[in-house]
Amino acid sequence: MKLAAIPIFIVGLCVGCTSTGKVTSEQLKYTQWQLSRVDGLAVPPSFNASMSFIEALQVNGFAGCNKFFGEGSLEESNLTVSKLGMTRRSCGGELDEFEQQLLQALKQGAELKIQDQQLVMQGEQTFVFIPK
Repeated sequence: MKLAAIPIFIVGLCVGCTSTGKVTSEQLKYTQWQLSRVDGLAVPPSFNASMSFIEALQVNGFAGCNKFFGEGSLEESNLTVSKLGMTRRSCGGELDEFEQQLLQALKQGAELKIQDQQLVMQGEQTFVFIPK
């Protein structure tokens, strides 16, 4: 019985050693991402949102209607963007609402993971970005 437990223990150790998908600021630095899906649904071409990370985890991008920028902080794979600024255009109902949801996720903070070469931002909603 004790011998059977050894392989299970070894497998458990190996699984624990695999990549957790957690994100570091070094992984994000100088990367550009295009929004692909929200809550599992493909993003319409008119909701052309993107996000970039530059030096000192500064974040900038396009939320579908307006450009945005801010100072990102990453703690245990949770990204929060402070001092969030943006242009002030209105593009109409659905697009404005979508844009506010994305920006709210950045302000409130969301967990980041890199899975299958995609950046997954999980807050109240799940935003999936692909490399740009």
